[in-house]
Amino acid sequence: TLFRSFNDRLVLGLKGELSQAELHFVKARMRGGVLNKARRGELEIPPPVGLVCLPDASISLDPDLEVQSAIRLVFDTFERTGSAMQTVRFFRDEGLRFPRRIRAGIDKGKLLWGKPEHSRIIQILHNPRYAGAFVYGRTHSCRKPDGKCAVLKVPREKWQYLIREANPGYISWDRFEANQKRLSENTLAFSPERKRGPVRGGLALLQGRVLCGICGERMGVHYWREGERASSAYVCQEESVRRGGKECQRVPGNVVDRAVSDLLLELVQPLTLEIALAVQQEVEARFAETDALR
Repeated sequence: TLFRSFNDRLVLGLKGELSQAELHFVKARMRGGVLNKARRGELEIPPPVGLVCLPDASISLDPDLEVQSAIRLVFDTFERTGSAMQTVRFFRDEGLRFPRRIRAGIDKGKLLWGKPEHSRIIQILHNPRYAGAFVYGRTHSCRKPDGKCAVLKVPREKWQYLIREANPGYISWDRFEANQKRLSENTLAFSPERKRGPVRGGLALLQGRVLCGICGERMGVHYWREGERASSAYVCQEESVRRGGKECQRVPGNVVDRAVSDLLLELVQPLTLEIALAVQQEVEARFAETDALR
């Protein structure tokens, strides 16, 4: 009886070990199948808003022209302003809506319209799918000590598979690369390596574009009001902000702006008419686009 009980437990233990090994083998085969499909660009991944999956598993632009126009306006506005936040503000100032799709639940696939958020605009600008590329391995899932699952972003150089021109896109790959470079420059707001930033609104003509002639760091702008007149100055505060030192230098804004304006007018005077017409056409096209979206 003792031998039979021990033998039964031994057989059950072997069966348990076998089932665990089989389970591991099945998972490995499934993982291999996923990687093989991803290597060929055939893995079905739900596309972002603005792209739809056809019955033959191919990806196409959303047939809704309003959705297409909203997505294109994001890229056009970012190219014009150089800032994701300015893109969000443009949508809000113009009263334009932005689409999103419900990914799960009873209303899965339903299209909703609302005010754009900065995080959504950033996601769109960073998503290579809008440039017609298939990417696998942009994120990595791992278990935290409390048992919850965390999703981590993977650096671009460690993406497993990248296939360009895998589907129709809203922008070219070169334009996508230029957007990533500009976004990277914008995120270095407090980095010593930052030498330029997006053009911003304000009284100063060269706000966010001036470098200090002494230390080479970026200069900020200081505004103040003298009676009814607003004045500005370009200030290098790198030493004072980071190391508690003194301001490197302070230059009156009206002096610099006047010199740059005179130089600019002198250089473009032969092309003034063409530039004026080009600006007018761009403004008219922008108004027409926003009116069409409304």
